[in-house]
Amino acid sequence: MSLPHAVAVAFPDIGLLLKPLTKNIDSHTTLISLCGAGGKTSTLFWLAEYFYKQGKRVLITTTTRMFLPAPSHYRKLILETDPIRQLTRCQQLSDEPTLVALFSHIDQASGKVAGPTPQQIDLIKGQQRFDLILVEADGANHKLLKVPALHEPCIPQSSDWVIALTGGAMVGAKADPQQIHRWAELQALCGIEAGEPLDWALFHQLLAHPQGVFKGTPTRARRIWFINGDYQNEASWQPHLIKLLARHPELHAIWQGAVREPQPIRHALGYFAQDEAQPPRP
Repeated sequence: MSLPHAVAVAFPDIGLLLKPLTKNIDSHTTLISLCGAGGKTSTLFWLAEYFYKQGKRVLITTTTRMFLPAPSHYRKLILETDPIRQLTRCQQLSDEPTLVALFSHIDQASGKVAGPTPQQIDLIKGQQRFDLILVEADGANHKLLKVPALHEPCIPQSSDWVIALTGGAMVGAKADPQQIHRWAELQALCGIEAGEPLDWALFHQLLAHPQGVFKGTPTRARRIWFINGDYQNEASWQPHLIKLLARHPELHAIWQGAVREPQPIRHALGYFAQDEAQPPRP
């Protein structure tokens, strides 16, 4: 099958962009994992609230650690250490639309919660009690760019989608070790030195390399690269992003936007409504 050309679209109606994320591969539950740096938690909360308001049953959790969400970010909280009881409590939920936050335990000193293992999330997905499960599967120490360490990220193998984030402020900036999580790993991967530009060639390397931003992504999962916090550069970056998408047929889409803004995604490149019926690219 020949690959379709890249399509650039502006999204005043976010529904057109997000509808494909309800598609899954082998069950009635769609599992979306978020990795990278530059807004994973905010993106998770935004997607969860959107799909809950669409009448979906939504679960949010993490395979690492995150701060306990404010009550406004969920409708029901499950704190349960025992994996069997986690499954039982999920199974007992009603069929009504809901937004559930599930964690194993909370560290009272740090205020952070730990989530289930990736394997446990695979089991929860198999219950088919939720329409969507959203997982924060990586940590970035509040930085805008990262390369994973050996133990990262922690992506469930049944993930249908993986969204890798990069802070828009890092595109074209000079490499500053203080602003990059896992600086040593980035140096080893790309051969960059402090002060050199974080240019499009470097992002091509990060997208292409097995140890790059999509490290650990299941072969079957669709991939989205989200440049978050991009306030001013959409138009000037478009030619570069079209070229990157052409070089990376494994990408379903590239998003540009600022998830905390009223219009979180302003531009995207990739498959959209006219292509939804096509099978995933290999």
